Amino acid sequence: MNFSQGKWFSMKPELLVRTERGNFPEKLHYGFVSVIDENFNYILKTGDDENTPFPFRSGAKPLQASVVIDSGTHEYFGFDNKEIATFCASHAGMPVHTEKVKSILRKIGLTPENLQCGPHMPLDTGEKEELIRQKKHATALHNNCSGKHAGMLAVCVKNNWDVPSYLNVNHPVQKLIMQNIKDLCQLKDIPVTALDGCSAPVPILPHYNMGIGFLNLFLNPKYEQIKLAMAQNPYITGGIGRIDSEIIASSKGKLIAKIAAEGVCIVVNTRLKQALIVKIIDADFKARSIAVIDSLKKLGWLSEKEIQASENLSFLAKKQITNWKNKIVGEIKVFIQPE
Repeated sequence: MNFSQGKWFSMKPELLVRTERGNFPEKLHYGFVSVIDENFNYILKTGDDENTPFPFRSGAKPLQASVVIDSGTHEYFGFDNKEIATFCASHAGMPVHTEKVKSILRKIGLTPENLQCGPHMPLDTGEKEELIRQKKHATALHNNCSGKHAGMLAVCVKNNWDVPSYLNVNHPVQKLIMQNIKDLCQLKDIPVTALDGCSAPVPILPHYNMGIGFLNLFLNPKYEQIKLAMAQNPYITGGIGRIDSEIIASSKGKLIAKIAAEGVCIVVNTRLKQALIVKIIDADFKARSIAVIDSLKKLGWLSEKEIQASENLSFLAKKQITNWKNKIVGEIKVFIQPE
């Protein structure tokens, strides 16, 4: 799937977040915000991405985990909800995360050496500093995608499929995943793929279909265990101070959120049966957090009281800009209006 410059330039992102210093604009963050209902109708739309396909990245993890349920792998190995949450995680590499991945691997008779996601330092700053202090190297267990890979491996072992080639796009586990994503996201064809940072195939599809996929997954009783796993274990699916984990925790599981690399966050309101999709074009972390939290407030999905009750979520929502002397020097403004 190739796109000419004309295709990309036909998109119409809107200004979502503006950083001002001394009442002068300093940073401008453009993107798209949309909300779709259970019938997949838009009920809010800011900016027009012209249905342009984007890499789903880590946002696809709960959908990729659906094959663990479909294949009966979760029952075959007796995975608990914390382990199922780990399959959906972009985790911070803390012991609570790495131990869950090791637990999964033990149950399926494999070792961390079977993980092909590659190592990177833990996303959790404290854990990263601890490794440095101990002069230890990060392993594949610390990779934020190691849980997803463990889930793929579990399906391979259960079905007696080849393990070393599990990341090949033509491997049975990857074909099964892409078929599920096609069905859940209501795509006409099996999605084309690119390689993710963890070397797994990542599907390419429009943001609208990403939202459809989340609704079809989290509103389907068949995948109730995935929903419960994420709702009950927000800090396993991400980590402390991570926008998606803090949204799940602050809403007490009413909202299921998942971030994806490069400025995407999807939130499903399981009671209203609606999905919010946010994409910040420049992938700025702070702008994404502000845009998502502000959207949740304006939609009435999270109250100001719920936000302020969480130290971490209130920090992510902070719009005042302060300097090293804690003096207010600017403000972040949001331009998202519910229809």
